[in-house]
Amino acid sequence: MKTGFVILAAGAGRRMGGVAKCLLELEGRSLLERLLTHLQPLRGKARHDLVLVLGHHAHDVQAHVTRLPDALAPLCVINPRPEDDTASSLRAGLRALAHDVKQVVVLLADQPLIDGADVQAALDAFSARGPGIRVQVPMVHGQPGHPVIFDASVRDALIATPMQPSLRQWRAAHPEAVRLWAVDNPHYTRDLDTTADLEALVRETRWSWRWPGTG
Repeated sequence: MKTGFVILAAGAGRRMGGVAKCLLELEGRSLLERLLTHLQPLRGKARHDLVLVLGHHAHDVQAHVTRLPDALAPLCVINPRPEDDTASSLRAGLRALAHDVKQVVVLLADQPLIDGADVQAALDAFSARGPGIRVQVPMVHGQPGHPVIFDASVRDALIATPMQPSLRQWRAAHPEAVRLWAVDNPHYTRDLDTTADLEALVRETRWSWRWPGTG
């Protein structure tokens, strides 16, 4: 089944000091490069099978993408209104995805622990879902996380219908079609919103880190 991937990276990173969080380097590689490397074996060969949605800091992130190996490079699209909620960024990504994808995986660009095995486990769970389930959200001890996965019909509903609901609105309107996938994997809910989040991650992992252009 053809899978499309959307990575959301349009935020301003204000709680981290107004920086492009996906460019944070851990153990010598940016968060974005790490994520793209993990997704590479799972994605199709066409660039528009994996879309990176940018907004704030788009110039810096695009410059970084040009330095990555071609096999990792996503299709970059820019949300012209990144200050809106994430629904507008998701729509921009969904519109840019290949039209023939049958399921969509949505990830955040600031998830430091997500790896290929985590994404594959989510895909396997979605494949084994019960009848009528069209959206899957990982739930770790009651906290929702990413990747969120949904089928092509939901993608169409989010971008093709006149109302263009957000995914949150679609889920609220179709609770019977949503699977809250209970799983004990903190990778799905770990992201980096604040400097305190980064400090906690470094304490736990002992990873080296730096911002681009710093020593």
